[in-house]
Amino acid sequence: MPPPPTCPTPDCDAVLWKDTTHTNTDWDNWRWWCGRCGKQWYPTAEQLQDYRYARPGRPHAPAHRDPRAGRR
Repeated sequence: MPPPPTCPTPDCDAVLWKDTTHTNTDWDNWRWWCGRCGKQWYPTAEQLQDYRYARPGRPHAPAHRDPRAGRR
């Protein structure tokens, strides 16, 4: 995924967050939210496509392996 955009407010340059806490009835279920100025924005069509799915690739290895489990 590309890095999130910065806040479009002229006096704020904070990185935006993908907010899903209060958008359960909205289309695509998220908005951009700025933690510094507290404003929200609708994502563009390009952002919806870019941030909708995770980047394809191989699955990550588990962070910790249970030492009691035998090796295969």
